[in-house]
Amino acid sequence: MNSVNERSFTEFILLIKVSLSMRVRLLSVSLVAALVSSSAAYAANLETSNAPHSLPTEKQDMVFESDIDKANARVDEYQNAIDYLKSQDNGDDQAKQDANSQVSNKQAVSDLKYAKKYYQEINGLPMFSFLGGPAYTPEQGLLVALGGLYSFKTDRAQSALQRSSLSAFLIGNYGDSEVGYGLSGHHELYWNNNDVQFKGNFNLGSQSKHYWGIGYDAANDFEFGEVTKYSAIENNYKGNLIYRLTGNWFAGPAVKLNYYSPTSEPEAAFMDENFNTFKDKPFTWGLGASLQYDSRDVAVNPWSGSLFRSEVLLYSEALGSQAEYQKLDMEYRTFHSVAEGRVIALLAHYQQAFGDVPYYDMPEIGGASSMRGYYQGQYRDKVTAEVTAEYRHTFRRDSGVLSNHGMTAWAGVGSVGNSMDDLTGHAIVSYGVGYRYELQPRMNIRLDLGMGRHGSAFYFNFTEAF
Repeated sequence: MNSVNERSFTEFILLIKVSLSMRVRLLSVSLVAALVSSSAAYAANLETSNAPHSLPTEKQDMVFESDIDKANARVDEYQNAIDYLKSQDNGDDQAKQDANSQVSNKQAVSDLKYAKKYYQEINGLPMFSFLGGPAYTPEQGLLVALGGLYSFKTDRAQSALQRSSLSAFLIGNYGDSEVGYGLSGHHELYWNNNDVQFKGNFNLGSQSKHYWGIGYDAANDFEFGEVTKYSAIENNYKGNLIYRLTGNWFAGPAVKLNYYSPTSEPEAAFMDENFNTFKDKPFTWGLGASLQYDSRDVAVNPWSGSLFRSEVLLYSEALGSQAEYQKLDMEYRTFHSVAEGRVIALLAHYQQAFGDVPYYDMPEIGGASSMRGYYQGQYRDKVTAEVTAEYRHTFRRDSGVLSNHGMTAWAGVGSVGNSMDDLTGHAIVSYGVGYRYELQPRMNIRLDLGMGRHGSAFYFNFTEAF
C-alpha cells in the first residue's frame, strides 16, 4: 500500500514539473514575441519620425512659427529627414534599392535641403555658412582663403525686415617670394522694419601692392610687375548709419578711417610727388553724411527697385587727419526682372575729390566691385566715372522652381581724370562672366572672371558687385 502511494505521489510531482515547464516555455515565447513586436513598432515609429512625408517642401505651404523652440525643432526635423534618406543610400541598403529608388531618394534629399532653407528664411532663423580653400590671383599669387557668412533677423516677428548679415574673409598668400595676410569683412544690419540700417566694410593686413601713379597716362606708362610692386600695411573702415526719413528716403552720418603705410617703395613712385608726400602720412579720417533713396526689394541681391546714393566726407587736420580734403561719392543702381530669376542690373558711379587728397584714398576704379578685370587702383585720379550693365540668370530645378545656381555676364565702361572735363577721350572697357551659388536666402557666393585692356582677373566674394 505504501509503495502504491509513493508511486502516485511521484507521478503527481512529475506532472506538476511538466506543467510548470510548459508554462515557462509559453511565457518565454510570449515575452520574445512581445519584445519583437515592440522593437518593430519602435523602428517603425523611428522611421516615421525621420521620414520626410510629413514635412512640407513647398515654400507657399510653410508658415511662421512664433515659438522659437518649436521653429528650431522643425529645422532639426528637416535635418533628421535629410540624414535618414542619406543613410538609405549607404552600405547594404544601397544594394537593396533599385535605380529608380536611389534617384527618388536623391531628389527627396535635394527637396528637403531647399525646404529647410525656405523654412529658416520664413521664420527669420540664423544661418551660418563656411567656405575655404586655395586660389590664385595675379595680384596676390597663390593664396588660401577662409570665409564665413552669418545672417539673421534682429526681430523674427517683422516679416518685412531684411536679414542682417556679417561676412569676413581671412587670406594668407605667397607671391613673389613674400608672405602676406589680410582680413576683409562686410556688415549690413537692419532694425525696426528697415527704418534703421548700419552698413560698412573693413580691410586689415599686410600685402604686396602695385602702384602706377596718378592719372590715365600713368596707368599705361608701366607694365604690371617689379616696377609697380611694393608692400604696405593697410587698415581701413568705412561705415554708414542711416535712418528712414519718409517713404524710401534715408539719411545719416558716414565715416571713413584710413591707415596706409608702405613698407617698401615701387620704382614707379620714385618721381611721384603725391606718393612721396604722403608715404609718411599714413592716417586720415573723414566724417560726413549720406542721403539715399532705396526701393530695392532685397539690398544684398535685388530683383527689382532702385538705389540713389549721395555721400560727402570731409577730412580735416583739425580733427586729427594728416591730410585736408573732401570727397563726393554718387551712384545710381537700378534692377529690372524680365522674368523670374532673370534680372538686368545697371550701375552708374561717379566720384570726385577736392583738396590735397593722398594717393591711397584717391578715387579709383578696378577691383572686385568696380570695372572687374582691372587691378584696383591702377586707374586713379581726382575724378572717376563708371557705367556697368549686368545680366543675372538663376537656373531652375526639374520642378521648375529657382535653384541655387546661376550665372552673370556684364560689360562696363569707365574713365578717370583730374577734372570732369578730362573724362572724355580715353574710355576704359571691362567685361566678363561669373558663376553664382545661393548659400543663404538671396545671398550668393560669387566667382567672377573679369577682362580688360591689360589682361584678366578672378574674384571670389560673398556679395554682389553692386
